[in-house]
Amino acid sequence: MRKFYFTVITVLSVATGLSQSALGLHYSLSIPQGELSEHIKPANSINLSYLYALKSTGKRLAFGTEFSLGNYAWLAKEQDLRFPNGTGTTTMVNYTSNIFSGALFTRLRLLSEAKINPYLNFKGGYSLFFSNISVEDPEDPSDCRVLESKTIISDHTFFYAYGGGLQIDLSNFNKKEKRGLYLFDISVNKIKGGSLDYINTKHLSTHVHTDPNNPAPSDGKSEPLNIRFLNVSTQTIHEHQVAEVYNSPLRMLDIKMGVLVTFQ
Repeated sequence: MRKFYFTVITVLSVATGLSQSALGLHYSLSIPQGELSEHIKPANSINLSYLYALKSTGKRLAFGTEFSLGNYAWLAKEQDLRFPNGTGTTTMVNYTSNIFSGALFTRLRLLSEAKINPYLNFKGGYSLFFSNISVEDPEDPSDCRVLESKTIISDHTFFYAYGGGLQIDLSNFNKKEKRGLYLFDISVNKIKGGSLDYINTKHLSTHVHTDPNNPAPSDGKSEPLNIRFLNVSTQTIHEHQVAEVYNSPLRMLDIKMGVLVTFQ
């Protein structure tokens, strides 16, 4: 066990001596592209990153990891849930859709030491889309009662991204600040990944009752997302559609800005 701890400490010490580390906190705006843009709005995310810049390359080449959590839908819509015969109920349906991602990246700065330094960026990782739909109590509890107050749909895919950015030394604006300690970081990356399921939150519409034995016709591009209700008068269980589930390739344009703090 002592040999193990000694080896770990030695490796960390060598890595620290050969590299300079930095911690980053960023905001990013991820704009859907292609088919994905037809059904969801841009995602707002907070990103946390950690990177090592190799001293042997003049700190031009860096490797790191990043994690982000974002939201692309947070809304409530009144749904008039009707039967084909015109009877039904009205209630509020709340939609919350989020994205979690983690990635490894490599970064190549085009200049060794500069107050404004452009760089190229490449990363690969994993992205998880997950949505929560909660149904409030109907206005007429004697007519229809929800049996499933919450539905969660999630899917995931691997992705890669490429792009570039700028690092601006904040000592440019404060001569008392140590050079290279704080860097303003802005980048633009193209994200491409596999196909995944997600709910449409960009153009939500009011849905009609869905009979499990006689489903509503599909547009051929989506699947209905239904929630079970109980008709209090007849004690029969039925379903109402509250959203559509689409499947599209992950395509986004990610614009990120924040601050890097180096450990010198």
